[in-house]
Amino acid sequence: MAKSNRASAPSLHKASSHALQLDDDFCNLKQALRAVACLEGLLSPVHRATHYEEFSFEPGDLRALVALINAELVRCTEPVDSSIRSLRKALKHKVH
Repeated sequence: MAKSNRASAPSLHKASSHALQLDDDFCNLKQALRAVACLEGLLSPVHRATHYEEFSFEPGDLRALVALINAELVRCTEPVDSSIRSLRKALKHKVH
């Protein structure tokens, strides 16, 4: 029984480590999603109707901003996906 507990301790530590990494990665993803929400709010007609300031955008500027936000979303999504797979793998080893 003691040997089983010792064997599961590294697996539990590994799963805990992956869970912490997942939390960090998810926080980064939430920041990127906030940028998307900000851009959507900026471009929505409701936003423009309630504020009398004029915004002047060149289409190329918006394309560059959207491309940058999309690249950041991809950059933030991949580590979340990887962390989830690692956590599942660590938990699978813990169960077996």
